Amino acid sequence: MGKSLSKRIISLSIIWIVITLLITAIVLIKLYQYHIEDHYDEHVFTHLGELVAAVETNSEGKPRIIDEPTDPRFNRLNSGWYWEVRKNGKLLANSVSMGQSILDISDLVIDENHSIQTLTGPSQEELRAHVLEVNYPKGAGSLQFIATAPKFQIMDDVKNFALHIMLSFLILGVGLLVAVFFQVRIALKPLRAIGSEISQVKQGRVSRLSEEYPDDVQPLVDELNYLLDHNELLLKRARNHLGDLAHAVKNPLTVIRNEARSLVSEQGQLILDQSHAMASSIDHCLSRARIYGNKDIIGYRTSIAPIIEDLVFAVERIYHAQGIDIQLSIPKDSCFRGDAQDIEEMVGNLIDNACKWANNKILVTCTVEANRLLLTIEDDGPGIEVENIELVLHRGRKLDESKPGHGHGLSIVKDIANLYGGSLKLSRSSLGG
Repeated sequence: MGKSLSKRIISLSIIWIVITLLITAIVLIKLYQYHIEDHYDEHVFTHLGELVAAVETNSEGKPRIIDEPTDPRFNRLNSGWYWEVRKNGKLLANSVSMGQSILDISDLVIDENHSIQTLTGPSQEELRAHVLEVNYPKGAGSLQFIATAPKFQIMDDVKNFALHIMLSFLILGVGLLVAVFFQVRIALKPLRAIGSEISQVKQGRVSRLSEEYPDDVQPLVDELNYLLDHNELLLKRARNHLGDLAHAVKNPLTVIRNEARSLVSEQGQLILDQSHAMASSIDHCLSRARIYGNKDIIGYRTSIAPIIEDLVFAVERIYHAQGIDIQLSIPKDSCFRGDAQDIEEMVGNLIDNACKWANNKILVTCTVEANRLLLTIEDDGPGIEVENIELVLHRGRKLDESKPGHGHGLSIVKDIANLYGGSLKLSRSSLGG
């Protein structure tokens, strides 16, 4: 049946409706067959009673039929509606419908008890026969009465009824299935709405699910909202703790660096270098810890254009002496499904790295391909040799010690991108770098 809840409900409904209607149809057809057989039997027995009442004995004591049944079917040749009166097994009288034929009653049991039996007619048709033996006074003796009706007429009536029943139940079944389909669609509409709202939460369009749902699914909505609120609370606590840790560690390191600068000696320079390395490692580890806390947070949606514009404004002030022209090609509606600090740290590192190496121009473009954000930062600098591309992605690895920095920027960008399901790719720029 698949994993679709709608398909399961509809499939089970189809099976149940078909089975129920089929069984009901069979029962109704059988009941109608019993009814129509009783109707025919009552009709034939009435004519049998007419024959019994129509027997008269003459002065010589011989019986004769003074009146015949009035049903016109007894006058139509080979109609299957026959009657016979016999005395001691010999034919006394019969219906016009028999023609020159007589009934084969050798297999019948005829006694004073009225019974319904089956025999074969002159045209090899199956007949439903009523038989009865009656003893008359005044020397008339015992007479045997047989009256029949054709079984095919009974079955034709049953088949006709069955056809109408099947057609009616087919219409009823289709109507029920259509009703089930719409009921399932309507009943599961809140679940589809929940799925749509969860998708909007993931995209950052809303922060919580709405509260207007049927009572049956409202507990689920309440639990989801609770998880979202709890998740956000945990994130805030983690960030606060990280901020406290960064503040507690960086202040002593700043003091150490200041004191090391006042030491004009090889030991002072060593302390200063190591403190810089410690600060860089702490920043890197704190960034990774913050990223791990963010990567599974649902609902973040950050507009990219304002962040990059602010970063460009800042780096242009820092590198104003180089006269670098930074051009932006970013649609205003471009969004990053993540935390603003993460996209700011990735783009900031990349633009800062480009500014260090660019000659005159940097191009920042943003596009969306297959529902994924593609951010490209190009510069017209000398570029990196192909064999060194992998090396610069290693934490703390620098190819040119003359440039400022500690070699952590690209590795941080790579880590953040990976944790969001993305990647960092270095290649030749269209600007020549």
